[in-house]
Amino acid sequence: MTRIENSMEWALGGLDDAVFTLSTFMWELKRKPPYLSDTTELARLQTAPIRLEPQALFVPPPSPVVQLTPTRLPRMATQLGGLSRHYQAYNLSYDSAIQTGYPANNMARAIYLERKGAENGPTVIYLHGWMEFEAGLSLRLPLSWAGPLGLNILALHLPFHFERTPPGKLSGELSITGNLPLGIMGMQQAVSDVRQALYWLKQRGSKVALIGKSLGGLIGAMTLAVEDGFEAGILVVPATSTRASIWQSRYTRLVRRDLAQQGLDEEATARLLEVIRPGRYQPAIDPQRILVFKANADRVCFPTDTDLFAEQWGVPMLEVPSGHLTAPFVPRTRRASQQHLQRFL
Repeated sequence: MTRIENSMEWALGGLDDAVFTLSTFMWELKRKPPYLSDTTELARLQTAPIRLEPQALFVPPPSPVVQLTPTRLPRMATQLGGLSRHYQAYNLSYDSAIQTGYPANNMARAIYLERKGAENGPTVIYLHGWMEFEAGLSLRLPLSWAGPLGLNILALHLPFHFERTPPGKLSGELSITGNLPLGIMGMQQAVSDVRQALYWLKQRGSKVALIGKSLGGLIGAMTLAVEDGFEAGILVVPATSTRASIWQSRYTRLVRRDLAQQGLDEEATARLLEVIRPGRYQPAIDPQRILVFKANADRVCFPTDTDLFAEQWGVPMLEVPSGHLTAPFVPRTRRASQQHLQRFL
């Protein structure tokens, strides 16, 4: 690795730390309340069998009844003007097969970009990261990657994000908290929502690939562990170790506060979340169809954990000299992703 790349890693890793420290400070200023587990649900989770099979945790959902409403691309996405004008944009929604106690979250939603004249063409399902708050900004990654290839894009909004955010909360605030049973239910819901989107696209005759970033990478990995309908998968700095992401990252200090209030330490948390650690399963599609990206200066989804996951699944992995936030924007990441999509779609 060159001296320039080493310097770049150091700087971008520091940027991660600065952004996450500032974000946590802002949440504290807002007096973010503690999120604690329901004691009955936590006790049930503590006595659940640790070797639960993935199909028992992620039950195949029914095909959805999808509503499509024509819309305009969000402003942040239209700044990629040369790419965006080739698409018709739709707001897409359907009832989530898994219902939570939050009505706003119970409708699965997405922005669907359909290439004009290629309605049944190959499509990418994109899963964004944690705490993203602007749908148009979230679209920039899949649009800049898949747009030049002429692929359709279904950008799914993860549970508790964007329009699925309960009133009075921040986008993604309820997605990762000290309420571990809610977190596992949210993961079940997210995987179910992705599979429903896949079923709808397959019914239309499309080949489908999956791209997941950070939290979306974890959800993508869990989906690829139980669903064999994808042609390919790309996991960008995936959060495949909840142990490390919760207990070592600056971004999750308030989550640790809430866990400690319930008497849960790192070992106890890791055991309770073992059912959503994708490395304990195996992919449902050919591992060579799944590409993983590791950021060498990642302070959220740590490089050693990504190495271990790639080894456990036997998938190809590329490393980039960046931090967590900037990995998707490194030209090397984009080029390799496009080559992967061209090969399998």
